[in-house]
Amino acid sequence: MKTHPALKLPRLLACAVGVILFATGASTTQLPPQIPSALRTADGWRWPLAGEPRITEPFDKPAENWLPGHRGVDLAAAEGDKVFAPQRGQVTFASRIVDRPVMVIDHGNGFKTSLEPVSSKADVGDWVDAGAHVGTVSTGAHCSSRCIHWGVRLNGDYIDPVLLIRDMRPSILLPLEQ
Repeated sequence: MKTHPALKLPRLLACAVGVILFATGASTTQLPPQIPSALRTADGWRWPLAGEPRITEPFDKPAENWLPGHRGVDLAAAEGDKVFAPQRGQVTFASRIVDRPVMVIDHGNGFKTSLEPVSSKADVGDWVDAGAHVGTVSTGAHCSSRCIHWGVRLNGDYIDPVLLIRDMRPSILLPLEQ
């Protein structure tokens, strides 16, 4: 699995700040890590379903854009389950594509979410808050009656949505005594 280059920098910065703070004995409250502005909206992301859904098919970005892959994650869900906005944004698409209803939310700073098959209860142009009920799981495509597909693009490139929810940085063990 490839990580979007924009998501590598915050991890590297957080690790570097932690090492510097530990080496100098400084407090983490004195020097907050600087996060690129494009990723500041990543704070507060949540699952588009209630609770923490089971991932039935993980993200699998192909080496080249034209190759097959899985440009999002499939989350276990049943037809009729409520779908929530994973982050604040504006609904930019809510209609059918081929055999399934699709919803797109533009979160700003280059982030866009696509959810399918989801029957939207929001209209194009509506602003939705993170966690707002925006639709229900429907039928269609490869997720029909068993899941929703959640894709996230950052500046046009697909990224793994799970990286916005879970802290995937490596753990750093510190000594108990100094």
